[in-house]
Amino acid sequence: MKAGRVSRTAEAAAALRANHHLNADNPVFSDPYAFDMTNARWRLLLNNSLVRKTLNSSFMNKTFGKLTGQVVGRSRYSEDLLQQAIENNDIQQYVLVGAGLDSFVLRLADQYPQLKIFEVDHPDTQKTKIEKLKKISKSNQLPANVEFVSIDFEKEKLSDALKRSGFDSDHAAFFSWLGTTHYLTPETTLATLQNIASIAAQNSEVVMDYSVDYKTLKGFERLGSHFVIQFTRFMKEPLMGAFIPQELHNAVQKMGYAVIEDLSGIDITERYFHHRPDHIRHTHASHLIHLKLV
Repeated sequence: MKAGRVSRTAEAAAALRANHHLNADNPVFSDPYAFDMTNARWRLLLNNSLVRKTLNSSFMNKTFGKLTGQVVGRSRYSEDLLQQAIENNDIQQYVLVGAGLDSFVLRLADQYPQLKIFEVDHPDTQKTKIEKLKKISKSNQLPANVEFVSIDFEKEKLSDALKRSGFDSDHAAFFSWLGTTHYLTPETTLATLQNIASIAAQNSEVVMDYSVDYKTLKGFERLGSHFVIQFTRFMKEPLMGAFIPQELHNAVQKMGYAVIEDLSGIDITERYFHHRPDHIRHTHASHLIHLKLV
């Protein structure tokens, strides 16, 4: 991302969530605040009837709808598992690593008043986000159980940032790390997972999405993945990281994680997008992985 401004890919992801919420029947993930969270250019496009009709046409849903599937699928998956962790394992700390323009604090923070929420992100993205959240909030105030933790991921470790906050390393936490590892080298992703393991208590959980090498894909999936790579380069936030699933599993198990599940694009489509009449599916280009410190 460019210094001094919010991430363009975070704005694009918010726009995809907004379009899905506003125009899809039976949305996989509903984010009523996403429209206001994205930038003015995206809002202008989403308000245009011709653009809306084109974006939600059968052709677009079958092709570029895979990107929508990726964005809303990962949010749905992470929050499903967060709810399970709160209800079944008494998790009371939620860390959004690279929180972007996620609207959890508006949608669900009040529903879980015992949950301490830590939004960790670059200060430029965070400044814009806090302004947006306060503007959208009817009371112009944010929930008391939310703490914003600024970090420059290129200059410091996640653990250093969390040590400046109210994070309690003696109690288990749920870490959601979505839409970020694609833009990091595999070495940086693994170092961050190791860093989480160094500060998080036993039974802490991590949900993360990651890219697979586009060269392993076929047909439109390979072409679409290549297009996304070029598009992110144009936006000055290039895709950099990809993993072979078994190699990733081996690496995180050495850190003390158990791999609870690793969902391929086909698995995610089967779980959340099965028989949808709008034909939205999840791309094969990324996986969702659920880890637990043992």
